[in-house]
Amino acid sequence: MSDRHRVRIDLHVASAPRECGIHVGAAVLEEAGEILSPHVRGRRLAIICDAAVAQTHAQTLAGACSGSGFDCHQIAVPSGEAHKTLESAARLYEAMFAASLDRSSAVIALGGGVTTDLAGFVAATFMRGITLINAPTTLLGMVDAAIGGKTGVNFPLPGSAVLGKNLVGAFHHPAAVLMDVATLHTLPPRAFRCGLAECIKHALIADPSMLDWIEAHSAALQPARSGELVDFIARNARIKADVVAGDERESGQRLLLNLGHTFAHAIETRPELGLEHGEAVALGLLAACAAGEHLKITNLELRPRLRAVIGQLGLPVRLSSSPPLAEVLSAMNADKKIEDGKLRLLIPVDVGVVEMVRSAPDSAVEAGLASISP
Repeated sequence: MSDRHRVRIDLHVASAPRECGIHVGAAVLEEAGEILSPHVRGRRLAIICDAAVAQTHAQTLAGACSGSGFDCHQIAVPSGEAHKTLESAARLYEAMFAASLDRSSAVIALGGGVTTDLAGFVAATFMRGITLINAPTTLLGMVDAAIGGKTGVNFPLPGSAVLGKNLVGAFHHPAAVLMDVATLHTLPPRAFRCGLAECIKHALIADPSMLDWIEAHSAALQPARSGELVDFIARNARIKADVVAGDERESGQRLLLNLGHTFAHAIETRPELGLEHGEAVALGLLAACAAGEHLKITNLELRPRLRAVIGQLGLPVRLSSSPPLAEVLSAMNADKKIEDGKLRLLIPVDVGVVEMVRSAPDSAVEAGLASISP
């Protein structure tokens, strides 16, 4: 396969003025200026980047954009969910005003899911919304966060220091998405594995044959071999894009993309557990299976199979400690999928079959949490 193998996926949603081109392949960042020129009216760009890539991929991106006549202002943000806050957004606004950005300018979000969510929220709200370009540098960002227009920051739960995931945000679709698989070469193995959790989720909701593929090719799923994974990454991006195109505002089918996330969001912001987002999603998928078993709607062969593939990929299958049940339940009851005060829970019935349980009982949630407890 050529080192320049590329895949382009076009995503169109009703609220966006034009299709969003999703570019997947090697050396995409080197051609960023040429790709972005049709999408940006002004000449000023804010490259909001994760501090971990400020001296590497951000330099490549800035050089490419400067070569196409853009005036680039690089703003680094600290890594980690703890920094995805309104305070961080305010600091970014200040930096953008200081750089004289205006409504014709654009934001490029360069980094992982945290940077994508935060920078996207800033682009959605700066001067009531300016052009956004997503350039994910993590597998999780490529297959999930960079597609679909969800932006947001975390916000403290009432009466608690624990942050609720993405409780403040907006839908703001990118004009283009640049997925340069070469950026994955510098990704730590743990971060790469986190992205694989979202790929398992996609297989569960929409592509049973992909779960077979993941089980058979686990050895190939590593950052050093990212060039061989262009089609795999594109396959996941297409699943996400297809779902979003059919349900932009998460009123129906798009809810399926939250499989495992109600459990995940309740546990991942607890500092004592030390979980990354993808690790929490992997555990959340297992917990959702166990909840489905409790409700007698999940195939009993599914959770053992899922547990095996999750473990095979090096993702956790149990929590390191048991957080207080009452606090986890409280966090779940503050989740965005609450409707009329009742918890809606997505349950995997089998591979490719997911059911929404409205008004899920606490007993099902408790069974799910018990299944991943140490």
